[in-house]
Amino acid sequence: MSEITATTKSDSGSAPPAPMNFKVAHSVDNFNIPLQDLMESHEHVTDIAVGACVFDSDGRVLLVQRAAKDSLPFLWEVPGGGCEFEDETVLHSVARELGEESGLCAQRIGDELGVLDLFTTRTPGRLVRKYTFIVEVEGYDVRLNPAEHKAYLWVSEDEARAKRCGNVEIVYTSKGQEEVILKAFEKRKAQA
Repeated sequence: MSEITATTKSDSGSAPPAPMNFKVAHSVDNFNIPLQDLMESHEHVTDIAVGACVFDSDGRVLLVQRAAKDSLPFLWEVPGGGCEFEDETVLHSVARELGEESGLCAQRIGDELGVLDLFTTRTPGRLVRKYTFIVEVEGYDVRLNPAEHKAYLWVSEDEARAKRCGNVEIVYTSKGQEEVILKAFEKRKAQA
């Protein structure tokens, strides 16, 4: 599979953003566009969110537990969040959110998992479409932002399906989040 390398540009006259260099699989070229361009194809959607399924060297996926004072407190999800118009592309949003939420640096953004994940927010009239990607990272030293997440786990497929890792019960943020995590395991096995 051939790939391209994405880098963050800086506007002249402003401080350059933190370096964000990562490879992009051609299978996600349609997301290597500005958020505004993607929004044009989503008639009733008001926001786009992204998620990152990260696997460690033992084939376990990273889950993060939402903080007590955040929406959906104590529930589990993959790192991710809202795309911002300031991000160069939707894929830059994936890398930025992964870094902000886990401290991990994206090396390669691979396949989008193709699970329809639509949800509303606490703000009336907001409909969010979430896209989740398999992301390869540089190292596995997770550093959480305590304002957003209180804990993390690396879970196997069996643990994800059982919704239990050791003595920790895993309650996902949504059925869609659970489906995307299980789809990530399936996709990873198919590519092995």
